[in-house]
Amino acid sequence: MVRIMNFEAFLFDLDGTLLYFDPDLFVKTYLGTAARFFSDLIPDSETFYKELLRSTDVMENNDNDENTTLVDFIEDFCPKFEVDCEQILDRFLKFYHSDYKVIQPLISEMKGAQKLLQDLKKYYPEKKLILATNPVFPFIAVRKRMEWGGVPENVFDLITHAENTNYCKNNQKYWLDIAKRVSIDPQKSLMIGNDGYRDMVAKKYGYKTFLVETAFENGENMTDDILPDFRGTLQDLYTLIFS
Repeated sequence: MVRIMNFEAFLFDLDGTLLYFDPDLFVKTYLGTAARFFSDLIPDSETFYKELLRSTDVMENNDNDENTTLVDFIEDFCPKFEVDCEQILDRFLKFYHSDYKVIQPLISEMKGAQKLLQDLKKYYPEKKLILATNPVFPFIAVRKRMEWGGVPENVFDLITHAENTNYCKNNQKYWLDIAKRVSIDPQKSLMIGNDGYRDMVAKKYGYKTFLVETAFENGENMTDDILPDFRGTLQDLYTLIFS
């Protein structure tokens, strides 16, 4: 049997794992607020919604070793509109510094998350902690959700986001790149997340996995070859580590 504390690294998803929100309400609120923020540049809100989601899908599936995921998104999104690309990127960043705050009331702390992270750092400082959130947002957007969800930033050795990562979670290179960047062995590392596919797929690439069932999603895509090694709440994980 695998012993939890034999792991040299713990990788954590963010949304639905270390903080809680309703993903459908998040997407609806995000798209509506962003469309209004861009209304002078892109007046047709329906077109804005559709193309943003399409470009996000392109970003998630790209396999470009040179581009960050943010560049992948911008290079696909910008040509669809008669607006300067730099202006669009600047507007997105301004949005995250301003009207993105409409998301804050939707986010709440995940029970046990803060204590788990802080105690891991305190009692096992030699272990690597990675925030392995799907890098579809720039760092400012990730950082704000962490702040609103009570997730401490200073415990992590690496935080993946759209400005420092070349691949998304459904690409094997995402998982291998993390291992290389923080010098860990996937077979001695545990990926902790609530997404039945995007997080549990790490098992294909050598990682052990823990499914957080509190806000379980995407279960229909969790195939037999990526069934989790462990499952339960963050409190169950805490007990496995510290008991």
